[in-house]
Amino acid sequence: MSCSLTTVQRAVLPTLVGALMASAAPLPAAEVRTARVTTITWEADAQIGKVIIRLDAPVTYRTMASPTSILVDLWQAHLIEWQSQTMVHPYVQGVRVNQLTPDVARIRIDLRRPARYKTYVTTDPATVTVVIIPPALATAPLPSSVAYETLRAHTRAGTTGVHLLRINPEDPELEIRPVLAVDMVSGTETTSTIATRHEAVAAVNGGYFGGPAMPLGLVVINGELVSLPLPRRSVLAFPQAGPPLIRDFQFAGRIYSQKDQWAPITGVNSLPQPGGVTVFMPQYGPLTPPVALGAVVRRDIVERVPSGRILIPRDGYVLTASEGDTEFLARLHPGQRLALSLDLDPDLHMINALGGGPRLVKSGRAFVPFAWESFSSPLTWRRAARTAVGITALGKLLLVTVDGGSRQNPGMTLPEMGDLMVSLGAQDAMNLDGGGSATMVVGGRIVNAPSDGFERMVASALVVLRRPPESDRSAKIPSWAAP
Repeated sequence: MSCSLTTVQRAVLPTLVGALMASAAPLPAAEVRTARVTTITWEADAQIGKVIIRLDAPVTYRTMASPTSILVDLWQAHLIEWQSQTMVHPYVQGVRVNQLTPDVARIRIDLRRPARYKTYVTTDPATVTVVIIPPALATAPLPSSVAYETLRAHTRAGTTGVHLLRINPEDPELEIRPVLAVDMVSGTETTSTIATRHEAVAAVNGGYFGGPAMPLGLVVINGELVSLPLPRRSVLAFPQAGPPLIRDFQFAGRIYSQKDQWAPITGVNSLPQPGGVTVFMPQYGPLTPPVALGAVVRRDIVERVPSGRILIPRDGYVLTASEGDTEFLARLHPGQRLALSLDLDPDLHMINALGGGPRLVKSGRAFVPFAWESFSSPLTWRRAARTAVGITALGKLLLVTVDGGSRQNPGMTLPEMGDLMVSLGAQDAMNLDGGGSATMVVGGRIVNAPSDGFERMVASALVVLRRPPESDRSAKIPSWAAP
């Protein structure tokens, strides 16, 4: 895990903590240059449009999409002046720009109808380009290691539609991992928008989420811990070595300031929880929520101890606490060295993981321990649209959505979902978020029938990607940030 102690480091933890007693020279404050938007131009080629934002310096940004607009927020950026321009385009109605706050500039792309989009960043010159794509043109061919099929499955209320993806995770050209909506914690997008942004060959909606759109359960993306596990709940995990698996995980985190002085970590990328310290990583976004007290840490050295909304360093993290738990943070001072331990048990050195639940299949038999995983009986026995993931005896991955919410497609209970996954060959399987969230995208197209009659916004998705060439992987940067 990034920012966690490896097995070897944990073995020498006393020595490490003892070294914290040594003084550390304070790091120079991170330079945050205010970028200026120089021009915003519009280009159109038939139904595809481009909004090109040019700046005089790289900028941190976030994009958010809804059926009626695409928003681009630029942090530490200033616009030349307020602008509004109307477009003659089948999907884009106009572009409006304004200074949202003294530090945040916003570009709003108003849509005539829902559209997909991709974002591209360059640093020399500094540009953010948003490409608006009609859904019918947002297609992606399936590789031979990904197979899609539909079928009708029997339930006690009649047959219902099932959509099945069979995936070979051993294909070296594929990568299967969770993705956050807007590539940040606390945001929502449709599954199809997430799939298009990442050029996924296939995708399903991800795990549960709560207000304000915070992931509920374990999320690990590219080795980075994004969200903590919930007790006893099932997790789809992709270890660094070995096939994917489904099991539960426990978390134990601490922040050490010096010998015998430490505080428990009670939250990661979430609102401060009582009884300990919460850590905000760069995956959360540019700024923390308003906090009573925080500590900005870069390269394991305290840089400053501010309050309010705090800029999260790209090469560090921010420690925060609720108002009644600031004693540990109040003792910190600039230049002090810290050690952060974020440990999961068991320690599988996971590359990617996505929490959901409850489990549906164990060792080839239907098994739904909903009460053990703290799920309600109504959720378990209610007939609804569902999304699930399974693993076969040969290590193949099954992604499944079941249509629901109509007379033609009544949906399934969770025990029926377990039986279905067994019939499809799953040795282990677990449930993901369902109901109106249940969505499957194959080759860029939504193939199931969302039970709301439209595609619901979700906080995460499980995507199947083509791996970039080896030469491009080290240059990959977060989609919300320019280096």
